[in-house]
Amino acid sequence: MNVLWIAPLALIEDGNVQPASWLMPLAKALVAKNVNVTVITYNSKIRKNIVEIEYENIKVVYIKSPKLTLDFITLYQLRINKVKKYLKKIVNNFDILHIHGTEHQYEVMSIDFKIPKIISIQGIMSEYIKVVPLSRWKQFLEWRLSAFYEMQYVPKNYYYCCTTKWDSAFIKSVNPQSKIYMIWKMVREEFNNDHFSPQRNNILFVGGRNPIKGLRELLCAYNSSVQSLGFKLIILGHCVIDDIQNIIDEEKLESISTDNIDCRGMQDSRGMVKAYKESYCLVHPTYIDNDPLSVCEAQLSGLPVIATDVGGVSSLIENEQTGLLIENGPKAIEIAIKKLHDDGLLREYISKEARRVARERHDPKRILSETIAMYEEVISKTTKNDF
Repeated sequence: MNVLWIAPLALIEDGNVQPASWLMPLAKALVAKNVNVTVITYNSKIRKNIVEIEYENIKVVYIKSPKLTLDFITLYQLRINKVKKYLKKIVNNFDILHIHGTEHQYEVMSIDFKIPKIISIQGIMSEYIKVVPLSRWKQFLEWRLSAFYEMQYVPKNYYYCCTTKWDSAFIKSVNPQSKIYMIWKMVREEFNNDHFSPQRNNILFVGGRNPIKGLRELLCAYNSSVQSLGFKLIILGHCVIDDIQNIIDEEKLESISTDNIDCRGMQDSRGMVKAYKESYCLVHPTYIDNDPLSVCEAQLSGLPVIATDVGGVSSLIENEQTGLLIENGPKAIEIAIKKLHDDGLLREYISKEARRVARERHDPKRILSETIAMYEEVISKTTKNDF
């Protein structure tokens, strides 16, 4: 079987960025089953118009895209047409096209191709724009344009792959006739081991300075009472101590000592596992999310998770069983952290139950089998009448 992916793949040569850590485990597993996988993506940093490489028996093609400002003022049409032109040359060499996400207009680039096609939902731009702060107006305009394309083209495709009740309900609401497959993400194998110790006194946050992930709310909670419990903060993602200081100044968080905050930047799986081993819990106070990988990885590792009950997160966490679901805001974060701190039996129960459920949910053999079966069914059921 020859499978073509369009997916958000970072430059593999960039050691500071993980090359689609939620996709590569599946690509590698497919290749091990003699499925040929080619990944098409775009990138504005490459020098040539097209760069082709082999990465662990996976063919990766990077197509040069415009810089962000030019990309936006042309309504993404330059990028869309450039990728579409390349796809047109090669698409007939493949049995199926798998589109990973609607955030980057992949569904627009491929709309006219007569090939069996399935779209996996990652995030939902039409919902994400509802929580972008007004201060980030550039991001809002970019996401609003992405949401426009999403709403125009999601109804024009038939086969979808979802993970949560939230994303599948969205697809059905805008495309009632669609066929939806429910298949979880395959998580990196490094997280299928225990990486949790209740003796640690660090709280882990994965999301950097992205305001949608809730760093500001976590810092407000930390300032109010969490720091006094003796916990330190480990922050992974694009964030430096100056970003923390800016929030401290804006919110007048006079009790926080930045000596208790460890900004480690972007991390590979080894760096994340190290942070897990040094942490007491993961706090994910996001404003919106579908199936956040950091939550899945923490649960696999047995690290208790506190997360806001938004988007698809409740498909990952059953409150007080596989984590703690909370409302948004610093007070809710404080209460949840203190609850884990005071109730050792609950903490241990959540760790074990989350690990058990997550390892069944993200079982790599089952996900691989379900993915191949999905491909075979879509190929067999797609006829010329579908185009």
